[in-house]
Amino acid sequence: MAKAAKDTRPIADQATSETACTYAALILYEDNQDIDSTKLAKIIRAANLRVEPIWTKVFEKALKGKKVGDLLHGSSGNTGSTPAAQTTATPAAAETKKAEPVKEVKKAEEPEEDVDMGGLFD
Repeated sequence: MAKAAKDTRPIADQATSETACTYAALILYEDNQDIDSTKLAKIIRAANLRVEPIWTKVFEKALKGKKVGDLLHGSSGNTGSTPAAQTTATPAAAETKKAEPVKEVKKAEEPEEDVDMGGLFD
């Protein structure tokens, strides 16, 4: 039985690993497939890259139960309540929300201190 050849490619740095996992997740999303670490790793290998296995697992956990399309369009991606469900409040509740004025909190400015720089800027 022949042994599999050892992968001698260098492991990608953090930024490259994150980018590779992101693109692999987008490919799986576009193909309407579940995003899991095995599929991510397979796509990354096909791109002739090598990332640490932790990255594919992190992306799998981060995207599990999320709607990737919603994340792309700016919502939270949670499968919970939708904006349409939030706008079905009663008119009385809507009036209550309008009646509350928005309070602005102003932070007091702190006076600048003179710091002796030892004659550096004299």
